[in-house]
Order: sequence, then C-alpha cells, then structure tokens
Amino acid sequence: MPRFTVHSVDGDVAILSTSSDGEGLHAESDSQVVAAVAAIQTNGSLSATGAAVYAEARGGGAAVAAFQDNTDPNCIGAGVYAETKGGGAAVAAFIRDDASKAVAIHAENQGVSKDSHAIRAFQANPLSDAAAIHAEHATGKTAGFFRGNIIVTGDISFPGADCAEEFAAVEAVEALPGTVMSLTDSGRIAPSAEPYERRVVGVVTGAGPLRPGIVMGRQVDRIDARFPIALMGTVYCQVDTSNGPVEVGDLLTTSSTPGHAMKATDPMRAFGAVIGKAMGPLPSGTGLVPVIVALQ
Repeated sequence: MPRFTVHSVDGDVAILSTSSDGEGLHAESDSQVVAAVAAIQTNGSLSATGAAVYAEARGGGAAVAAFQDNTDPNCIGAGVYAETKGGGAAVAAFIRDDASKAVAIHAENQGVSKDSHAIRAFQANPLSDAAAIHAEHATGKTAGFFRGNIIVTGDISFPGADCAEEFAAVEAVEALPGTVMSLTDSGRIAPSAEPYERRVVGVVTGAGPLRPGIVMGRQVDRIDARFPIALMGTVYCQVDTSNGPVEVGDLLTTSSTPGHAMKATDPMRAFGAVIGKAMGPLPSGTGLVPVIVALQ
C-alpha cells in the first residue's frame, strides 16, 4: 500500500514541489523491477490529451534528461522507456520556437556494447500498419537526417514515381516541371530546343500528379539554379505533336518547341536522343503526357 497518498480535485495540482537552486523533485529506487517514478494517465478516453508526464524547459536546458549509467554490456534497461496501449504516441516531441536550432529529440549512446542503440523503437501490434517511428516536417522539408550508414532488412517504399537527380542549370534559366532539358557547352542544363538532341538529359520531375520518390545530388546551400531531372521511373512530360500524333508506346525525343518532346520517327536520328516511352496519347497540340523514362 502507498505510504503517502494525495488526491487532487477540480483540476488542482496534487503535489507541487519547487526549488530555487536545487532539484524540485528527487526520486530513487533500489528495486530491480520498480521505477523510481511512475506516472500513469488513467483517463481511458481516446480523446484525452493529458500526458502521463509533462516536462517544460524555459531556459537552455533539456525538458527531459535521461541517462542509463549501467556499463554492463548485458544491461537491457533504457534511459527512457515509453509504452502506449491506446491511440496516442508513446513519445511526442515538438519544437515550437522558430528561431531555435535545437532538435526535438536528442539521443546519444556512449555505452560499451556495440549492440546497444541510442534509440530503439518496436511496433508490437502485428495487425497495425502504424510505423514504429514516425517523423514529419510541417512544411514538407527534411523530416529525418542521418550521418552514417543505414541498414534496412525489409522493403523500402516510396510514394513518388521516379528517381531524379539535381543538375545545375545555365544562369537565369526558367523551367517548369515537365520541361525537357539538355546539356549545354558549359555542362549545365537548359530547355531543349532542337529535334533529336543527343545532349538530352531528361525531364524536370514534379509535373501533374506525380512526384519524385528519390532526389539525388540535392544541395540546399547552392545559390545557382538547379533542377531535379527524372532518370528513371514515370514522369509527366511536355509533349507536342509537331512530328505527328502521339500514341501509347511511342518513343519520344526532343522537339523544336523549347522544352518539349515529340514522337521519334527517324531511327537513325533517334539513337542517343530518346527520352522515354509515352504512356498516354496526345492526338494534337501540346500537353503533359506520362512517360516511362528510358534514355537511349
């Protein structure tokens, strides 16, 4: 039985502990199986938002600092252990300060065992499609950054439809997604402008409903113009019918219309200038057509 019990009513704090210079609350336990501090949120409603533990740092320190000091390589204890049995997250971390360079979660492993992990996440529900780790950037920018190798033992799935690489463009060039791009004498890219250009490198990805699954060579600190070019996969491409109506299965090459592709009808000229194969028709005029990228 508890030696000391405190009940709170009307939303008041059950225990308030403050300190001007020392620890506000210090708890220790010598037990092998019991935590030094146990916090349980007993409201079973799925709409409940109250946390079992709430920590806030108003200075430069961490909201929560947890250490596992046992150097025994067989130790299985964690600095922080979190488990959820409802619909909420076991751990939720946010950065609300726009000027902050801090990370929402910082985990560091200085243990002696080579098999210990700084962060270990395990999805125990075999029927759940929810991820063991979910990272999201509110504005679509980088949600995760890794310095080092990544090992994956299962499948890797990308919602995007193509693999792209960023290329530097000539100065002040403009190219919308779907634009066909070719190399210039400087080695930079610009919209294609001649039929059957063998310098063609591909199509600027991102047109229509399709987005790239992988973008290689991205350099966020570069100030010159760079465009992601689809190297393989499916991408929407600007096409015209200057060389005849385009049908499904037609090979496409560069057109005299800047940044556009057209049907390739001359096998000799098409060698080395083919962009890919049309997956949709274009009876007349110009428009976006889905293309399987296959430079040849």
